Amino acid sequence: MPLKTRLFLVGLSTLLGAAMVIWGSPVAVSNGLRLWVWWKSRQEGLAVSIDKIDAPFLRPVVIRSLHITTPPAAAFHIDLTAAGANFDLNLNRILLYRRGHAIRNLSIENLHGEIRRDKPNLRGITQRGWRTLHRLLPQKFNLHSSEMRVQGGPSLILLRNCVLSASDIEAGRFSAGEVMIASPWLRQTFSQLRGATRWDADRLTLAGLTLTRGLDVESIAADFSRLGSQRVGLEFDADAFGGKIRSTISHEWRSKRQNWKVAGAGTDISLAQTSEAIGLTDHFGGLLRACNFTFRGNLADPARVTASLWTEMTGLTWRNRTAEAIMLGASLYNQQVQLQQLYIRQKTNQLTLSGQASFPSKSSDWLRPDFRGDISATINSLGDFTSLFGANSGDFAGAIAIDGTINTRERKIGGHLTVAGNSLSIFKTQIDNLTAKLNLKATELEIEQLELDRKQDFVRVQGKIDLTHGHDYSGTLSASISNLADYLGVFGESGSTGSPLPATVGFTVDSSVWQGYAAVAIPNSKPITFAAVSLPLRIGESWTEFSMTPLKVSLSFVNLSLENAPRWPGLGNFRSGILSGALEVSGTLQRPTFEGEIDLIDGQTKDESLGFTGISGRVRLDGNHGLIDFLRIIRKDADVSFRGEVEVRDADDLTITLTSNLPVFDVTSYPLDCVSRVMVSRIDTMFAPIVSEIKLAGGLIDHNWTITLRPTARQLDEPMNLGDRTIPLCFRAWPTQGALMLSAYSPPSARPQKRAKHR
Repeated sequence: MPLKTRLFLVGLSTLLGAAMVIWGSPVAVSNGLRLWVWWKSRQEGLAVSIDKIDAPFLRPVVIRSLHITTPPAAAFHIDLTAAGANFDLNLNRILLYRRGHAIRNLSIENLHGEIRRDKPNLRGITQRGWRTLHRLLPQKFNLHSSEMRVQGGPSLILLRNCVLSASDIEAGRFSAGEVMIASPWLRQTFSQLRGATRWDADRLTLAGLTLTRGLDVESIAADFSRLGSQRVGLEFDADAFGGKIRSTISHEWRSKRQNWKVAGAGTDISLAQTSEAIGLTDHFGGLLRACNFTFRGNLADPARVTASLWTEMTGLTWRNRTAEAIMLGASLYNQQVQLQQLYIRQKTNQLTLSGQASFPSKSSDWLRPDFRGDISATINSLGDFTSLFGANSGDFAGAIAIDGTINTRERKIGGHLTVAGNSLSIFKTQIDNLTAKLNLKATELEIEQLELDRKQDFVRVQGKIDLTHGHDYSGTLSASISNLADYLGVFGESGSTGSPLPATVGFTVDSSVWQGYAAVAIPNSKPITFAAVSLPLRIGESWTEFSMTPLKVSLSFVNLSLENAPRWPGLGNFRSGILSGALEVSGTLQRPTFEGEIDLIDGQTKDESLGFTGISGRVRLDGNHGLIDFLRIIRKDADVSFRGEVEVRDADDLTITLTSNLPVFDVTSYPLDCVSRVMVSRIDTMFAPIVSEIKLAGGLIDHNWTITLRPTARQLDEPMNLGDRTIPLCFRAWPTQGALMLSAYSPPSARPQKRAKHR
């Protein structure tokens, strides 16, 4: 064959081959791409739906109507839709399997979707899938009109109306109509964001973002260069509220032990601007002068976690709390927490804490803490210092110094603590001097010395507390007080009287059982004396256990003048009278036994708030039974006397039954839901059923008392089907409508007849 013919045939074959490639490549690329997408999505457990793929020769591939979903059992819930996607394939690197980008240019229109981590314990994408995703990263990309929702646990990121373009040759742009971040610690929304972008070596950088007033992001860089090795990184640099914030975060999840690396630093950040920007309801003031934080490891594996923190704040203000300086330094390594320093300085007050502890590796180790710490404090203004922790500064004053060491190991405690204070005011109660020395030993807490002095008053405490299971304690308590009313403010009471109320206390405690006395002297009266022969008060004992423990205590008061009596034990309504008696309680509180007698002579009240103006009576108690010899109640011209009985079945089942020597009538003219007081009056006509018996029932502990009125017929021919009337009692001030009105019958006295005049 001539050479010319051969050349012609070769050229014709080449043209026909090129024509066949041009004609067949779109179909081959389209079908091959669809088959590859189906295969890869099947490997990763994804369902991908593609409406149409156009692959023109030497032109970008066009995918129309893309939808990606995951099955319900997958670790991630993925639901993504896109109206279309255009991309240029780098066939040279795809076919020859060379390293580099398989896609030159990518453009996605109207991307909408949701990505949610439903099952954190399951692996979402395989290692091969991450390598494939890394190879699909383009050299240049554009994202238009995107809306995304990304959620992991309680944290949520919502992106609306997003436009993103980036290239390794020229600067791109970023804009978002709204970005919302919600988490347990932060909830914030940013609107109308604008910034510049750059895409270089699989590293996306956003710069020039203004999130809110005072918070400008210089750059955020996301590193995807090691995505195929299942590792990503993030760098953050911002001007924040007058200061600087820099941080780097990397996350690697290739192995089962996911690893986080976090490092951050902040300087000169205004707390006032920060609290205003993030919308805190309480205003903060001050300056975060310096802060450094590092973390490496995984919280799910605390044995391999290392972390450190150093922060310094100056001029801190919050509500009415102030502190000139707060410094905190701590580190975590090899499950050891090292508190390098916690330092608080407030005017002339200083507190320093330091120590170290073992971080528990399992829940049972929390019951066996291993800790050692030192405390040193010099507080010259106790009111200002306690206000820093939420107390009312007016309730505290004075100076106090604290120094000590504490260490624990295998549930054994050791160390010592000394406290010294002077010119103290605690809940507005003055204390001249406070001295305390505490020793912590392996199995007990020893109170070597605890003394409080105020003028001639003192309190002395010494003892030991067992720190083992029983928590028994022993020791002594003695006190001498010149006026007990001066200390009632500690208990929220105000019972000042015109005359002082001296008190003496002397108790010894053996195995949590108290023995001793407390006496209060009353002017023009003999002292009120409380004596304990056996009073068990055990630490950690429930009320049910205490009420079942045998005890024996007594209370005596002889010729107590109510005019001079203190107002705080419920005697404030009396202006005169003599109260005498002695009462001994033994047994248990559930089954108490009473022995004694109480007499009240000529008791006069200040007003009619109790329903009467005068009262006298005598009750005698013997075991579980008692007799009310007489109870006389006077109000204006009414004078009613009762007698009765007392039955004590247990502490919450006590019954008092009263009967009157005169006919008594219930003349209450309105319905009663609750009785706050009983008012007596005089009546000279009988127009209502007679109340033959009044019964009071309730408890000494559970104050659910009721009053029952039992009527009887006035005449023999009157019906006897009158029912009892039971009404609850209210132990608080109520309006006049809460008064039960009882009237005693007293016939009118006969008037003398006038003599007729004789003329």
